[in-house]
Amino acid sequence: MPTKGRATATDLHAQTREDILNPQAISALSAGAVSAMSAVGAAVIKQNKAALSKNPDWFWHMFAKCEAKAARLAEEAARSPDACGDATFIEAYAKNLPKLMVSALDAHDKALKTK
Repeated sequence: MPTKGRATATDLHAQTREDILNPQAISALSAGAVSAMSAVGAAVIKQNKAALSKNPDWFWHMFAKCEAKAARLAEEAARSPDACGDATFIEAYAKNLPKLMVSALDAHDKALKTK
């Protein structure tokens, strides 16, 4: 991973947005990392079908934000001196995406209950 380039958006405007995974960043990843990201994403979507069916627009927006944040966290982990590149990236991504999505869903449910 470290020799391939950034996994997230590189321009300043895109970095300030939380829901950006630009095509250039994805193309910098290995095919195995992209495949693993797809598998993890599909599993998270499958786990949360009820939330998806309740409010699809919100779900996809939040999924994009969580996906981008998980990629940023995975990139940071992959750049550490003792990291194993793509393996570390995939492990960190797979660890963080489900947690971030559960956290977002919980916060959304709490916000709906307080209304």
